[in-house]
Amino acid sequence: MNQTVRDSSPSQPAWFRNKRTARPLIVARWVPVALVGLPVAVLLAIVIYPTIWMFYHSLRDTNIQGLFMGSHEYIGFQNYATVIGSDRFQQSLIHLVQYLTFGACLQVLIGTVLALTLYEFVKSNALRTAILIILVLPMMLPPSIVGVLWRFLLTPSNGAVNQALLNIGLIKNHIEWFNAGVSLWSIIIADIWNWVALPLLIVYSGRVSLPPAVYEAARVDGAGQWKVMRRITLPMLKEVIAIAFILRFTDAFKFVDLVYIMTSGGPAQSSELPTYIAFQRGIREFAIGEAAAYAIVIFAISAVIITLFLKYMKRVMKAQGLA
Repeated sequence: MNQTVRDSSPSQPAWFRNKRTARPLIVARWVPVALVGLPVAVLLAIVIYPTIWMFYHSLRDTNIQGLFMGSHEYIGFQNYATVIGSDRFQQSLIHLVQYLTFGACLQVLIGTVLALTLYEFVKSNALRTAILIILVLPMMLPPSIVGVLWRFLLTPSNGAVNQALLNIGLIKNHIEWFNAGVSLWSIIIADIWNWVALPLLIVYSGRVSLPPAVYEAARVDGAGQWKVMRRITLPMLKEVIAIAFILRFTDAFKFVDLVYIMTSGGPAQSSELPTYIAFQRGIREFAIGEAAAYAIVIFAISAVIITLFLKYMKRVMKAQGLA
């Protein structure tokens, strides 16, 4: 005869069972919020506090003594007027445009060409990996080493660059790489060598991720390699190339190290960029208020230009049916 075995333990009240059931649900609901919310809060504090601090001091005549003593006079937007009306700042903006046009743009262009050439024409994975490692090595070097290295390479009298150009007959006399009018080009050359690997890696990764089915269909239709590159690869990589450009573009607005090491902004301020002037005024001349105004103006200019560029890219991709 079968007997039903009952649990001898006393039954738990309904309110206790509901509480135990609800506890994991509450934990499951709030743990993701805590895991995401805490880093976001820390990041916002790191970003927002320095921005508020800079804006606060940009409205005051703050120097290094007043910064530590807490005594700085409110002067309104006088620092901004000084910055914007300065011939030095306006000249540095021209240098910045020159760097963006021939530095950042050339880096993205060269990186894109190298990435696509490497993917399309180097079929051996081992050789492709070896070439990638070699091309990425300059990006691993600290800017201080890059600056010193290119100071030696571009030495007018016996530098390797001048000697190579003389030997192949491209020049007849030594180029004075650190004279006014040429010094900024020296920095641009060094920066291209240092950072061309970044857009190269970004575009190469984007090319690897493109679906092979699209290329198989193009080959079936009889499309040649150049036509495939122009009609399929480049349009599909526009967003990736835009990301590479934005990264190099934003770096241009915080470009200090190579300028400081290679030319110190000279001769006669011919290679100064806005961030270098802010560095000079704040760190070396202790004009904290004016340096803060420089930082806010640079931030505003970069934000406006990046916003316009993103809108332009969105309009282009929408016209081509990619967005």
